[in-house]
This record gives sequence, C-alpha cells and structure tokens, in this order.
Amino acid sequence: MATIEGEDGYTISGSTECGGEATSTIKPGERFIARELSHGEGYWEVYLKSGISGSIPRNRIRLLPDEPLAKLNYESCKKKWRKLQSQRIKKTDYVAYHAKKYYGVANYYKTLVQASEGDAKAFAQFDSLGHMDGEAGEAHEPDMWVLLHVAGDDNFAKLFAGPSSDFREGYAEFLVKCGIPFFSNAKPYIKLHFPKTYALLYGNAAQQTKAYQKPIEEVKARAEAGDAESEVELGLRYTNGEGVAKDQVEAVKWFRKAAEQNYADAQNDLGASFYNGEGVAKDQVEAVKWFRKAAEQNFAPAQYNLNVCYHNGKGVAKDYVEAYEWLLLAARQGDEDAKKNMTELESKLTPEQIAEGQKRARDFKPR
Repeated sequence: MATIEGEDGYTISGSTECGGEATSTIKPGERFIARELSHGEGYWEVYLKSGISGSIPRNRIRLLPDEPLAKLNYESCKKKWRKLQSQRIKKTDYVAYHAKKYYGVANYYKTLVQASEGDAKAFAQFDSLGHMDGEAGEAHEPDMWVLLHVAGDDNFAKLFAGPSSDFREGYAEFLVKCGIPFFSNAKPYIKLHFPKTYALLYGNAAQQTKAYQKPIEEVKARAEAGDAESEVELGLRYTNGEGVAKDQVEAVKWFRKAAEQNYADAQNDLGASFYNGEGVAKDQVEAVKWFRKAAEQNFAPAQYNLNVCYHNGKGVAKDYVEAYEWLLLAARQGDEDAKKNMTELESKLTPEQIAEGQKRARDFKPR
C-alpha cells in the first residue's frame, strides 16, 4: 500500500478496470495500491479504491509496506456486463462470439451476471468455456478473477461448495496464476478479502466443510420454502448424516423436489440414487432419464454419468459413440474422470466414430 507524499493532492488521468477513461484526485492521507512500472522512467502505476488506475511520479509516493493490500474494485466490470448482455454479439467480441458459436453459451455477459449472483447453472456454463483457445481463451481467463470480486465471498464460496475437490483444486491453482501484477502470490490476498472462498480452495477438509455449511435449521427452512439449492443441500445432509440422522430415503425425497424444479445438481443426485438403488428401488432406466435432464443443461457430472450408462449399456442400449459425445462434453469442462477415461473409450472407436462423436459434442447446445 501507499499514500501521497506531501501535503498536496495529485490528479491522475487513467481508466477503470474494465475500460473507460476516468480522472481522479488522490487526497493527502488516501491509501492506494502502487507498483513500479517495468519501463521505469520515474513513474509508478497506482490503483485507487474507486477502481481507477493510472500512473504518478515516484517522488509523489510514500510506500506503506506493512499494510495489507486493499481490496480491488471491479464495479465497472459489473456495469459493463449488464450493459453488454442486452446488445448484439459482434464477431470482434472474441469471447462472447466463440462462446455462442462453439460452446452453446448464448449470452456470455448474461451468464457472467447470473454467475456473479450465485447462479450455479450459469457458473457451470461459464466454466465450460475454460478450454477456449486463441484470443477468446486469453480474454476469458481474467474474468474468473473479476468474477471472484463481483460475486463477493459468500456467492463465490457457494458456487464452489458443491463441485468435487478436483474441480476446486483446479480453480485454486488458476486463481493464483491469474492474480494481478501487484503481487506475486495471490493467496494471502484471497485469504484476507475472501476467507470463505480461501477455506474452500486452500484450506483443509475441516475448514472447507465449515466454510459453506449453514445451520441445519436454516437449510430445512429454506428447503421447506421450496428453494431448490437448499433442497439439494438438505438431501446431502441426510445422505452424510450431517446435523441429522442418516436417511437415504429422506435424501431422495429432497433430491426429487429440487429435480422437479429442473435443478441440474439435484437431477444428477436423483439419477445416482436410482442407478445405485440407494433410498429407492434400483431403476437404471429412470437413472438415465434424470442424468439426461441434467446433462442437457451442460452439467458435467451428469454428462460423465450418462457416458457411463451408454458405455456399459445400463438403462439404455450400449452406444460407444453416444458415450464418447457425453465424455467429451464432460472433459471439456475439466471433469477429471472424463479425462482419464478418454483414451480407453477412443481405443474402442473407429476414426469415423471418433469424428462423429466430436461433431456431436461441437453441435451440442445446452437446454
């Protein structure tokens, strides 16, 4: 951190984090973030709490090295997303254009806004774009860092509470890598300003559980009021015996309530219950039905499970090409099991079948 050297303020002409020119006067005593520019010339880059950044002479900066880094301000990005979500997508907008044409995400900026508000389905769609390459991929990557700030700690931690530990580990590494140039290690910054997210991504198992578990009374009340996410959480509490006695029949009841609201996470859990005969009579045809509903919403775990059903002919006729399509879709979103099984399945396919599976995956559009 730093402050102005001297008794007079300093006016900078700079820009906001997501574009747009801006001017601001730094007042004496005001704290801001500062770093030396690589090209030198006696100027340092500064970042104000308002989100405006620019450069000022080094002799006007007094460093405060013992102060923790202030939280970055990305409000201009949220405003930009809200504005762009209602506009026609242009080819020059590489991320939004590629997301729509090749990955079935119809409105990239609407997806960002919804994800920032804690929408798990929108976040899954955003995550599905993680494998874009070229300019689209390069422009997409920083949005994860921005999304962390726009969503805030509670919403972002909620988005990571459900996915697997492998999924969280991938993002834990990614966030550290894509941190801004003001620090070489983003973890202390995340720990300071996003403690729940930090516990989920970098803490031990006990910290991770504590980070996102709500009191059971709150979960029950929300579930009984019809909140789909809470219905799933209550089902998982009954599955694991957390705050309640283990009861798989009761768990299935809550999974079904959320699944019938077209909540992909619940549809996948309900499918797994039918597939394994846990809390309900074993019925793999019914399992396929629920896996498909979630998979068609681009929910990676369900896509992997549907692949297994087609691969093994469980609840549906065996079809390696169909299995390959769903495996590709799950792997594209970073599903580790899907990646591990890719080579095995490809060994059972002809080049023509591989090409057909890849085409189906490219043509896939989430519902």
